[in-house]
Amino acid sequence: MLAFADSADAGEKNHGQTSRELQNTANWPALRFDFVLKRSSMNIFGHSDFSMFAHPVVSNDGLSVIYDTFASITKDKTRYNYTFVDDVAFISRMAGDNKTDAPVITCLGSESGNLPPVNSIVAAINKAAAVSGSGCSTRSQYRIAVNGIDFTLCAASSGLVMYGSDMDIVVEYLDYQVDILKPTVSSSTIRDCKASVPSSAVTATGKVLLTGDFFLSDERNLKAEFDFAFWSDDSDEGSRQSSHYSGDRDSEHHFCSCKSTKRACIFIHGMGIDKEELTNVDSFDYYWGNLTDHAPCCSSIKFAVLDTVNNSWISDTQQYKVCDRALAVSDTSAGTVIKDTIIVTHSMGNLMLAGAIALGKCSLDSSTSWVGLAGPMKGSMGSDFVQASCAGETNDLLEKVANVTGKCPPTTALVSLAYQGERFSSVELNAAYTAAQEAYTTNVTALMCSEGYSGLVSEYQAQFWILGAIVPHKSADNDGMVEFESCAAGIPASQFGDTWRSKFYRTKLNHYDSEFLYGDGLFSEAKMPVKWFECLL
Repeated sequence: MLAFADSADAGEKNHGQTSRELQNTANWPALRFDFVLKRSSMNIFGHSDFSMFAHPVVSNDGLSVIYDTFASITKDKTRYNYTFVDDVAFISRMAGDNKTDAPVITCLGSESGNLPPVNSIVAAINKAAAVSGSGCSTRSQYRIAVNGIDFTLCAASSGLVMYGSDMDIVVEYLDYQVDILKPTVSSSTIRDCKASVPSSAVTATGKVLLTGDFFLSDERNLKAEFDFAFWSDDSDEGSRQSSHYSGDRDSEHHFCSCKSTKRACIFIHGMGIDKEELTNVDSFDYYWGNLTDHAPCCSSIKFAVLDTVNNSWISDTQQYKVCDRALAVSDTSAGTVIKDTIIVTHSMGNLMLAGAIALGKCSLDSSTSWVGLAGPMKGSMGSDFVQASCAGETNDLLEKVANVTGKCPPTTALVSLAYQGERFSSVELNAAYTAAQEAYTTNVTALMCSEGYSGLVSEYQAQFWILGAIVPHKSADNDGMVEFESCAAGIPASQFGDTWRSKFYRTKLNHYDSEFLYGDGLFSEAKMPVKWFECLL
């Protein structure tokens, strides 16, 4: 038996930690999941391939199963261990040069959204449907959907191979069990972190696929049964091999091409930058994610860098600067008309551009596309929360999220984001919001608005969980800072879809995720901002 534990003395005995193993588990093999990611935006801690181990916990009546899981990934000499055991998910972090201190362990809200949700994969396998086709050399071919994402599954005596448009997964039956142990954390922490990952109902097909019982008499080796030529790091050859062996799986390639006309792109950031650059710059990695390989419609990429700390979005000077930056990137723009340009605005950047258009400082030609991200078009209750906190009403809570909201006193920019019609707004600001909303809904081409703040894995993820809970938002549908309704600004919710295929994209990203900083989620189509932008125009 192989044991996985998240402590400095993992090689010693269990020290009271427990693992689950019920009566029927001995009849089920442990599994190893090998993931190969085809899109760099989906990499986990910088890795495009990694493994997870899974230990089956089968109910006494054999009718349901749930898997404890473990993965260990190293990035920049720091080791990250992910553990899901007894329905609770944890992630630990330990620096490579730290030989004495215990790892820093944090509980996660659920299994999904962090590493691949093995139990969601298991649930999908239990619903596998046999299909005909020539994609599997073993002739045992199935179609499954994991959280709505399609895979073709090939089964053999040693395991399974799942082919998808964005990743491939090899599942190997192990000839030994793995003992996955709880990290050493307090019982109160475990209670606070309780996750809701249901066990899967076991079907006849699911049991065969998860145990390999049907193939027990077959002695062929997995590497002989499956061609592993696809096992490469995003190479063209790897893509061709994967497509060849996956038969009639989802025909969407894992990269998108431009469907419209290539144009100059300008990215306009939101609040939080305190130093202005006099002209557009070629890169701005501090704020935006790396979109070099994910912007097929951009003939060039420029970034505006403005002082969005000490200036409000209703500042005339600030709005003129936004127009000037957008006019500068295309040779065909003339006067105050922005032509042949793709404008991408995040957060307060939406208001600055919309305000400028509303007041006639510049306008958009029909050849220009405007892509709006997480715009607080009615303001943000985050602004009201900070202003109230700085007035002494909830100051202790502000300290928990100051890295996102800023400390007292509130900045000029944040004050200008006071929620429309609420006590920290003004008659002038309310009117400016109304005018900006009209310009926004009339001119915007595509939107990304969030109805949930669970977000992607990042150093800020937990702070947005806190923000979503403590800020007095008018709706639970928010990204931690901006409500879905504020971002939609009157565009009907019915026009939004919850997958990357939707021009108006309803996500479950936090406010920073929509800057493309943290790539795409693996098994949630509501958490794929980079793929959405790549395939949008």
